[in-house]
Amino acid sequence: MEGYAPLSDIKILDLSALLPGPYCTMLLAAMGAQVLKVENPRGGDLMRRMSPGSFEYLNCQKELISLDLKSSRGRDLFLSLASECQVLVEGFRPGVADRLGVDFDSVAAAVPGIIYCSISGYGQDGPYKDLPGHDLNYMGLTGVLSISGDPNSGRPEFPSGPQYSDLAGSLFAVNAILAALIGQGKSREARWLDVSIAEATGMLIMPRYLEYLERGKPSKEAFMARGPYGVFQTLDGKYLTLGIVEDHFWVNFCRAAGLEELAVDPELQGWQARNRHAARVKPILERVFQTRSREDWLKTLIAADVPVAPLHDLDQWAQDPQLLARGFFGPGQEEKLFASLPHFPVPAMEKRGKGLRCYPFRVQVR
Repeated sequence: MEGYAPLSDIKILDLSALLPGPYCTMLLAAMGAQVLKVENPRGGDLMRRMSPGSFEYLNCQKELISLDLKSSRGRDLFLSLASECQVLVEGFRPGVADRLGVDFDSVAAAVPGIIYCSISGYGQDGPYKDLPGHDLNYMGLTGVLSISGDPNSGRPEFPSGPQYSDLAGSLFAVNAILAALIGQGKSREARWLDVSIAEATGMLIMPRYLEYLERGKPSKEAFMARGPYGVFQTLDGKYLTLGIVEDHFWVNFCRAAGLEELAVDPELQGWQARNRHAARVKPILERVFQTRSREDWLKTLIAADVPVAPLHDLDQWAQDPQLLARGFFGPGQEEKLFASLPHFPVPAMEKRGKGLRCYPFRVQVR
C-alpha cells in the first residue's frame, strides 16, 4: 500500500527529552512532519545514556541540533529556527522555559501563529506544578497502581509493562497538536497547549474508575476479580490470554472447552455475574487449560470464535504471524542495534516494508 504524508508541510521544533515529548514528535514525524530536535550542549538528551537504542528509535526521523539556550546567541538562533516552524513541543518543568526565555509569550511574540505544546508532569498550574515526576508517580496519583499487581496481596505494585503515563501524555499531545493545526485554518492566533501527563493517565483509567463507582466501590479483591478474563497457563507451560466479556463468547468458550454446564449456569449469566463468582470460575478454567498445549487451545478457541491470543515474551512477539502478515515490523537501522523495528500502526501513513527511514544525524553545535 502506497503511503502518504499528511503533515509534510509542517515543521516542528522539539525541545523535549526522555520519552513523552520525543514519542509525541516521533509520531508526528511518522505522519510526515519535519522535526528538528534541540539538545543542550552539556550531554544532550539523557535518553542517549539511559537507553541508546530507545534514543535512536525515538529520534531517527528527526534532525538534531545542539544549542545553548542559556546564551543570548543561542536564544536568538532558537527564535530564528522557531520562525520557520508551525509547532513547538517542550517538556520542561513549569518555569524553566520562562527562565530560558523560550516560553510561550516570548515565542508567540516572535512567531505569530505558533502552536506551542507544553508536556509536563502535572500541568502548568496547581499545587503540584513544580513537583518533579516520572511514570510511576503519575500512575500512583491517578489510582492506576491501586488496581495493579496481585489482588490478593493487598499491596499496590508497579506494572512492569510500558510507561503508560508517559505514552498517554504523548498521545494526548499529538491529538491536541493535530486539532490545533486544523483550527489554524480558521485563526492564525498562537495557541498554548498545556498537556498534563497525570491528567492524561486519568483519562485512560476513567472506564475502570466509573466501573468501580457503579459497582458500589467494592474491595480491591472483588473489583479485580475477572473470572474468564485473564491469563492462563497451558499443559506445555506456555500462557495465553482469554478475554471473555460478552455472553455469546462465554457460550462459545464453554462449548469448545467441554464446559457446557457453565454456559447454562444461572449464576454465570452476564459479565458482572461471572465476576462475582470468579473465585469459583477461575479454578475450573485453570484446570481445563492444563489439559492441552497452547497451540492446541489456540486452534480450538480461534475456530470457536473466542477472544483468545498467545501471551508472547518480548523476544517472540515480532514473529507473530498476524504482525508479520500486516508488515508491522520492517527493516531497522543498518549497522545499528536492531534488525527490525515496528512501523507506524496505520498502514496508509507509510509505505510498508520500507522500515523507519533514519536520517544520518546532522548535529550542529552552535
